[in-house]
Amino acid sequence: MSYSDDSLKKAAESKERLEQKIIDLEVELTHLQDTLAVVNSMLKNSSFQPAHSISTSKNEEDYVGGSISQTSNDSYKRSCNVCNVEIEMRKIGDRWGAYIPNSEERHKCENNE
Repeated sequence: MSYSDDSLKKAAESKERLEQKIIDLEVELTHLQDTLAVVNSMLKNSSFQPAHSISTSKNEEDYVGGSISQTSNDSYKRSCNVCNVEIEMRKIGDRWGAYIPNSEERHKCENNE
């Protein structure tokens, strides 16, 4: 089967555009991968904790010796999803619990959060 000169010219132009588009997308993909690597490094080097490593158990666990570690990795403040008051999330052992800020008392609301 033979093709006209015009259709061959259009096919060659389409091929060039497709090849250039592939090169452009490969360059963009490389930039995105580099940016993702930088973001991952920043998160890894900060206090980032993967979600799968945080226990979601609702069981209470007593603190040892009356003291609670309040390092940045073991506590943070946020708003309660139910009653919208400020609470302090504390990690005791391998479990997280909601407390009244600057208190040993656990936060309780209608959702027992």
